[in-house]
Amino acid sequence: MSFQEAVDPRTLELSEKVMEAWRIPAAIDLFCRAGAKSGAALAAEARRGGWGLTALTAEAGSDGPRALKAARLLAAEDGAGLWPLPAALRADGTMAEIGLMARDGEKLFCVPEGFEDWRRLRALFCYASGLGCRLAVRPCLSELCASGQINDGDAADRLGMKGVPAVAEAAAVAVVLTLAGEWGVPLHVRGVSCCASLEAIRAARNGGQDVTCDVPFMNLIHTEDEYDAASLDGALKVWPVLRGADDRAALWRGLDEGLVTAVVSNHCARSADRLSLPFEEIPFGGEKLGGVLPELLDGWEAQGRPCGVEALLAALGEGPAKVLGRCAAGRTLLVRAASGWRAFYEDE
Repeated sequence: MSFQEAVDPRTLELSEKVMEAWRIPAAIDLFCRAGAKSGAALAAEARRGGWGLTALTAEAGSDGPRALKAARLLAAEDGAGLWPLPAALRADGTMAEIGLMARDGEKLFCVPEGFEDWRRLRALFCYASGLGCRLAVRPCLSELCASGQINDGDAADRLGMKGVPAVAEAAAVAVVLTLAGEWGVPLHVRGVSCCASLEAIRAARNGGQDVTCDVPFMNLIHTEDEYDAASLDGALKVWPVLRGADDRAALWRGLDEGLVTAVVSNHCARSADRLSLPFEEIPFGGEKLGGVLPELLDGWEAQGRPCGVEALLAALGEGPAKVLGRCAAGRTLLVRAASGWRAFYEDE
């Protein structure tokens, strides 16, 4: 069976006219964080939104075979399709039992977000070099974006806010690529948001490195131009921050070329109390999960389909499965109807 299948709209029974439909391997959302939502609510929302599998970012404790097994048993009680990922490091920064977990078949390990101990990170890559696993890192030089609220660009100047420069991401991406290349370790770069990061990944791939990366869907749909002083709220307080139109265009090109392997929801729900705070005090996060696939496809449509449909669909199912090292059960049906795109999960 092919990875993607165009579906004859006449075979679908919906309440409105269907103009286009695709059936793909079950969509996989990588590195999802529950945040303020319960596991059960997360599982139900993901399935309603067409996701076949929701891979949860490693939490403290998923650092050994027994702990990981326990985490997955608990997740299964919350609902089908939740899959906790193993941690590459313990909460104190020491090495997790990645050798034992890799021997058990684990292919993807998460480095904690915000981890910037480069000496320990180099030691981790050295240790992982013979294990045949991929390390997932979300690179950023935190000193360059301390107190930053939005992209360091026109919007920050216009609103008088401290910005988060793209170089904080791009420079860290370059360092991580160098460490992975030194030891020949497969690498996944999380949360790419700017052209400079993509160019570094492109150069590493051209040099023979095994590098994959993902882009949050919000960075494909929105730009910094949408920040407005009269309507600042938590909906656009995302990390990585929204960049300019040129960076967004580069992300779409990366998708079209196959440089971007996956599109992710970047979900991390915040409580209502936190979302009611002034913009500068709202933590970075994102509540969208169930409606991500339709919103992504509607945004792609509204921008004139800036990448090929096959490339976009591959980044929802086939690409994430490659990163994860496993496929999800079932299929995802994506339908363009008169009112816009819709997504459905189909069990096997």
